[in-house]
Amino acid sequence: MTVVQQDELIRLCVDALVQVGAEQTAATTLAEATVEAELLGIRAVGVAHLFDYLAGYREGRITAGARPVVRRVAPAVVEVDADRGLAQVAFAEARAELLSATTSSGIAALWIKGSFTCGELGYYPRSLARQGLLGLAVANATALMSLGGAPHSVLGTNPVAYAVPRPGQLPLVIDQASSATAYVNIRAAAAGGRSIPPGWALGPDGRPTEDAKTALHGTLLPFGGHRGGNIALLVELLATLSGASFSLDSPPFDRGTESPAIGVFILCIDPQVFGGSLDRITTYLDRLTAEHQVRLPALEVTEIAQQADLDPALLDRLRHAAG
Repeated sequence: MTVVQQDELIRLCVDALVQVGAEQTAATTLAEATVEAELLGIRAVGVAHLFDYLAGYREGRITAGARPVVRRVAPAVVEVDADRGLAQVAFAEARAELLSATTSSGIAALWIKGSFTCGELGYYPRSLARQGLLGLAVANATALMSLGGAPHSVLGTNPVAYAVPRPGQLPLVIDQASSATAYVNIRAAAAGGRSIPPGWALGPDGRPTEDAKTALHGTLLPFGGHRGGNIALLVELLATLSGASFSLDSPPFDRGTESPAIGVFILCIDPQVFGGSLDRITTYLDRLTAEHQVRLPALEVTEIAQQADLDPALLDRLRHAAG
C-alpha cells in the first residue's frame, strides 16, 4: 500500500474530474466527499468509486455545468432538482435552505431529484450532525436487487444512513444498503476472481449463486430476506416522492448516456427544539459501550484519518486520470 496525504488525494481527485469536464466547484465538492469516504475506510465508495463518476462525465451520464434549482415548497420542506448532475452539489446548494427550515420548524425534509448516484450516503447526515443536528438519509438507485422473490432486479440497493452528533467527537454514522451487500462489492469480487457468500445474489437464471461474475448478470438479494426488502421498498417510495426516477425506470449508472436521475430524501432534526440534550445522547451511547459491552464499529470511529493507504495500482490509475 502507498500512503497519500489528504490534501494530495483531494487534489488528484479534483484534477481528474476537471480533466473530464467537471466544473471546479463541482469537482471540489465531489473530491472532498470521495476522499472523506476513503479516509473513513469506506473504500467501496471512496477513490475506486470516483472512476464511475469520471466515466459518467465522459459518457454523458453526468451533466457538466449542471445548475441545481432549489425550492422551498412548504415551511419545512425543501426540494432541489440536481439537473442531471451530482447529488453532492445539489445538497450543497440546498443546505442553507434546509438549515433555515430546520431552525424555523425544529424538523425539516429535503428531497433531491434527478441526480447521478449519491456516493457515500452517510456523507449527507454526517454533514448535518457536525452542526449539532440529527440527520437521516435514504436514496434509491438503478434496479440491482430482487424484491419479494422476483427472479430479476426491481429495486436499487437503496441504502439508509443516519448520523448522531457527539460533541467533541466525530458524529456516529450508520450507513447500510438494503441489499445483503453493495453492488460495488460484487463488482470488486468479480474483478478479483473471488467468490461471494451465499445469500448475496441470484444468477440470471434466478437461482442462488456464489460466483461473482454470474451475479453481475443476475440480481442482488435484500438483507434479512423479506424484512430487508420491506425497508428497501420504503426507501424507494421516500426517495422518489418528489419525482425522481423509480429504480425500475432508472438508466444504469455505469453505462449508456443517460443520467440515472435517482432521488435522495434527507430528514434533519434539531434535538434542542425538543428539549433534547446532545450531552444526554453522548452519555447514553457511552453507557451502551461501557456498561453493556455494545461493540459497533461506528461507535469506535472518533476521528477522520489525515492520510489514506491506497493500492499502488489504484493510485497510478488516479494519477494518470489527473494528467
